[in-house]
Amino acid sequence: MRVSDLATAFKVSEITIRRDLDELSDEGLVERFHGGAQLAHTAGRENLFVEKGMQHAAEKEAIGAEAAALVNDEDTVLLNGGSTTLAVLRHLRHRNVRVVTNNAAATTEFTDEAGELIIVGGEFRAKSRSLIGNLALLALSQIHATMCILGTNGVSARTGLTTSVHAETAINRLMVERSNGNVVVVADGSKIGVTSSFACVPLSQVRTLITDPSANPEQLAAIRAAGVRVIVSTGSASGAVGATP
Repeated sequence: MRVSDLATAFKVSEITIRRDLDELSDEGLVERFHGGAQLAHTAGRENLFVEKGMQHAAEKEAIGAEAAALVNDEDTVLLNGGSTTLAVLRHLRHRNVRVVTNNAAATTEFTDEAGELIIVGGEFRAKSRSLIGNLALLALSQIHATMCILGTNGVSARTGLTTSVHAETAINRLMVERSNGNVVVVADGSKIGVTSSFACVPLSQVRTLITDPSANPEQLAAIRAAGVRVIVSTGSASGAVGATP
């Protein structure tokens, strides 16, 4: 809703509406955008990895192609768990790159000898097919990466990157810390403007967000205003073309 429409509906001044929306935003009930607000999106239950892979599959493949295009030969890339980052990995096949990941499903997607795949150790979390815990953190602490590509359960200008699994917050934060500052977030449109249960990475540490055309444009505008480069995939999974509207 826009401020002007709310002021008309409630027969009060726009200043009053803005003040009320600011209070609701502080309570996490609404997300503000320029000239108005919308109900805050919150993530529900955590989906199983197989379920995630079936949701927005075409969009994730196109996003994966966009992200892979940002990777240079001989890069060392940190990649976290999730179905969207797995799509990135598929588009890095036959590339001379080194991928370090806690995504236990990666072994089924990176099967050629052109690149190098390093799976960190740790506790296997079956629901997300990811590796977590102190052993995974210890392995990541030995890496100096040229870039980091993160999937996320939610990303917004107000709350940054959030996740539904507390144990994965430490993994994601360390991946950001061990990269050279080139942090890319891959998230389909259903994750944009969403706040999940646990704070993960502040938006100030993100350089690029890659999403698809279904993302809320006002949420994307707020993320751009925070200094993040936004790429909206406009192509097919086999040959996505980036746009930065």
